Amino acid sequence: MAFKGSLFKHLLRKRIAFRKVFDDKDDAARVVLAELKRICPADPSVGTGNPIDERKVFINIGRRQVLNHILAIIHMPDEKLNQIAREEEYHG
Repeated sequence: MAFKGSLFKHLLRKRIAFRKVFDDKDDAARVVLAELKRICPADPSVGTGNPIDERKVFINIGRRQVLNHILAIIHMPDEKLNQIAREEEYHG
């Protein structure tokens, strides 16, 4: 049972840290989230050329996995990230 408690504490500590770094009320965090959205495309074939460069596809998949991991930890839906990206594009 001690292991379960320590795992929970570890996950909670990580979630709190990620939420602090990626707080969508913080202007710097919003800029970073918008940039991550820009460079981590949902469609892995974006920007891979014609014909499609498979290496670039795999790079895009890896990038998106990192972004999805961050979004899962901070519980941010794609809609919220899209809104932040649109607002940053408008202000930037």
